[in-house]
Amino acid sequence: MRPIVFRVSVSPAIGMGHLMRSLALAQAAGSYDIPCHFFTDKGGRALAVARNDWIYPVTEVPCGSDDDESRWLTEQAKRMNASVVVVDGYDIPAASLSGLRGAGIPVMVMDDGQLSQVAQASLVVNSTTSSLDAHYQEINPAVKICSGPDYRLMRLEFQRGDNPPQDKRFGIAVCIGGSDPKGLTVPLINALSDVLNDVPVRVITGAAFNDISALNEAIKASPLAIQHIHNCQDMADVWRHSKLAVSAAGGSQFELGVCETPSVLLMVAENQRTATEQAQQEGWCTTFDCTGDVPFDEIAGTVHALWQQPGKLEAMQQAVKGKYHAEGAFNVLNAIAEVIQP
Repeated sequence: MRPIVFRVSVSPAIGMGHLMRSLALAQAAGSYDIPCHFFTDKGGRALAVARNDWIYPVTEVPCGSDDDESRWLTEQAKRMNASVVVVDGYDIPAASLSGLRGAGIPVMVMDDGQLSQVAQASLVVNSTTSSLDAHYQEINPAVKICSGPDYRLMRLEFQRGDNPPQDKRFGIAVCIGGSDPKGLTVPLINALSDVLNDVPVRVITGAAFNDISALNEAIKASPLAIQHIHNCQDMADVWRHSKLAVSAAGGSQFELGVCETPSVLLMVAENQRTATEQAQQEGWCTTFDCTGDVPFDEIAGTVHALWQQPGKLEAMQQAVKGKYHAEGAFNVLNAIAEVIQP
């Protein structure tokens, strides 16, 4: 089988979301014995292989100009006889993909509204919304478009297991992404510690989180029983067994939807707005705009109020039932098969 090659952005500053999304597609490909190879930014390899479910070769892209990367990436893809190159990362220059198109190697772009790479794509995937389809066609009339929730990429851990009811769940889970680039975790724990009483809290940080010492100090100073899990390897288990989650929006909110977990979602990037607003309308979460000043006290107050209302949490869980599924990666694979040259 010809391999799928991934060009992914991952770092403490960017976060882990692009890598986790691409991992979901690689895992689905593995079920068909399709090999995968990842190309990441400098430092990305260590973050990838820190996961115990990581089984894929990783090569870091050499630093250089966009033209240099274009030549290098094209040479690597040709040498591997790649069937497609999957691109996931806002800061990957479109110019670095031009050689692939010239070599006849299909490019699949994961787009969340940045649009900058669409001109180089044979296939564009936007699992959040179909509202940009006309823009995609205007930029690239020949591109195949896969948009909407049927193309949501979820890792294997979210395709297995059942979602317990509220009375079988416990505590509050707090996770502000794989790296928390805005530094929300520590002040959020401080704010929650001021309003919660006798509530078990799990704080989850990813492999790219760099503020461990400050977090440990906040946990030590808190009156709450706080468990800290760093580089968590099974987020599905954490989400499924939490009565309430406080989470960054983005990819995590779709995980929470699959796990039917009532949530307080923090929108930390503008491109999360559409999906976050839609999730709130579905009735299973409360959301806060954290793209500017972060209202930590208001967030903590909302968490406290929800925790005091088990009936409300039950209603929120019921509201999300059946709205999210975890099989979108297989639909993306089918779309890739349609654009691959024989």
